[in-house]
Amino acid sequence: MLRLAQLVAVVVSAGFSFGGVIGIVYSADPPARKAVAFTLLAVLLALHLRNCVRRTDGRRPRWWPWTLAVQAVLTAAGLIWFASTWYGNTGFLAAAVLLLIRRPWARWTAFSLVLLAQFLSALTVRPTLSEALYLVVGQAAFVGVALYGVVRLYDLIVDLRSTRAELAAAEVARERLTFAEELNERVGGSLERVVGALQRPDLTRDELETSLATARTALTEVRSVSHAHRESTPARTLAGDLTIRVVTVLVVTTVLLMIVPHEVRHLLQIRPSGLQLAVFVAALAAFVALYLRACLSDGRHRLWTLAAMVVLTYAPTLVLGVKLWYVATLLPGAVVVLLRGHARWIGAAAVITGDTVFHLTLSGLAGNTLDVAYGIVYVVERAIIVYALWRMARLTVELREARAELARVEVARERLRFARDLHDLLGYGLSVVVLKAELAFRLLERDPVAAGRQLSDGLDAARQVLADLGSVAAGRTEISLAAEAESARAVLEAADVEVSWSFTAVPLPEDVDAALATVVREGVTNVIRHSSARHCTLEITVDDLLVRLRLTNDGVAAAVPGHGPGSGVGNLTQRLAALGGRLRTERAAGSFELVAELPLEPALVGGDADRVDPVPGVELHDR
Repeated sequence: MLRLAQLVAVVVSAGFSFGGVIGIVYSADPPARKAVAFTLLAVLLALHLRNCVRRTDGRRPRWWPWTLAVQAVLTAAGLIWFASTWYGNTGFLAAAVLLLIRRPWARWTAFSLVLLAQFLSALTVRPTLSEALYLVVGQAAFVGVALYGVVRLYDLIVDLRSTRAELAAAEVARERLTFAEELNERVGGSLERVVGALQRPDLTRDELETSLATARTALTEVRSVSHAHRESTPARTLAGDLTIRVVTVLVVTTVLLMIVPHEVRHLLQIRPSGLQLAVFVAALAAFVALYLRACLSDGRHRLWTLAAMVVLTYAPTLVLGVKLWYVATLLPGAVVVLLRGHARWIGAAAVITGDTVFHLTLSGLAGNTLDVAYGIVYVVERAIIVYALWRMARLTVELREARAELARVEVARERLRFARDLHDLLGYGLSVVVLKAELAFRLLERDPVAAGRQLSDGLDAARQVLADLGSVAAGRTEISLAAEAESARAVLEAADVEVSWSFTAVPLPEDVDAALATVVREGVTNVIRHSSARHCTLEITVDDLLVRLRLTNDGVAAAVPGHGPGSGVGNLTQRLAALGGRLRTERAAGSFELVAELPLEPALVGGDADRVDPVPGVELHDR
């Protein structure tokens, strides 16, 4: 798409310069003077292409102020030396100042000065005000705005691509804020009440029972919020896109400059009757409106639009005649944007051929091969401009929708992270709070000292969960395998589970370490919540290529038919798969085994082919 935009800009620029060539050929200047004019025109075209046709990085060329200054001097020289033939070439300078000067006041001031210079030059060879204004508006201004538009087709692609990540980040930030507010409201308040109760030295049995119920409620709320953020559909909320409005204004301005000045000039050259004037105004307004619809609409009723334009192209000539009304040169552009596939090019070629034959055989306006060539270039050039404007309008909409889709994908990923971190981090912490409160409740009367220790542990766990609330919402959830293994051992032993640990702490890559820590946390949470385990074993082995974690426990009830693994296992499977690893579970003879394996080299989905420089991973479900 970028290369096509560059090609369009080059072809349209060459087409406009061909008009300058025709003017020089038909001028009465001597050959030496014509040679100077040709050389000057070639230099100006080269400067224009250097200044205005965007590079692949989209930036302005080096030393552009100097090359723009040279272009201005050479354009002024042409206006002075070749005033009768130079009027279209000032459009190159007009486009350059629009494209290169960034400050709006300076840009439009320079643009106005270019048009003023063209007007003063035109008065020396076209003494009538209407003709001078036509050269300014219908030639210089049109060429400048049209070139600006086709070059901005390239810039539009670059600019919108560069803003996609920022838009997605803004959507994710908004989602995080909403999530944090919901999490604090539904879970934070419950935890604060639990902390407040557990730290009281005169805690009664009834108060402890109430705190235990509150902790269980908080755990339920975490699961509820987790499922809600995993399963709900992200809302499509986008900031207003000013680019679409800018492109619409650009399309409207270019179409008006392309059609209206040329036709109004014919009107001023002929003294029409009252009927002809009414027909002319109505036909011109309808034709312009249909042309704008063709360039800006979403494609509905396009064949009816084309049919109406064909009628407006030829029917008014029955009243106005071809001298006053001849817009067939503009019809190929409409054909290109309103038809699809090969039909658009066949239809456009047919209209161009018909226009050429008409001029050769009927109107007498084309007298030689050069005239025919110029006529074809004129029609094709405007068809390309219209096609570029139409593509610009469509591309703006398509890229906006692509940015919205990207934002939705990023929000969906953030929702999944919320749900995963809620389950893995807060779910585990609240399970510990509930476990400690239950132990304290059972020990409160027969062993107050032991109950106090459990309450103290539960209080610490509740405070940690409160601290983790902000981490989950902000995306900062850092855990380590060694610390998680020690914490899991303490929790299991507090639940009267015999623990067998086979684990030697070794340095692991940060992402691998965090993923395995999450596996330990989820596995131990399931042991506490879903089994009556009396024994639990954790084995972690590491070699040069693979790290394997195996967690087994007894006290598992028989599987319920039709009841699959919970969301925790699904979360873990996604975490490990993103790192090139895998997770498997096995239930047999009242025991449950959880095995996680992770490679110690970058997986091909997360690294370069040579496995040297890691690149952002791409998951199979990404779009």
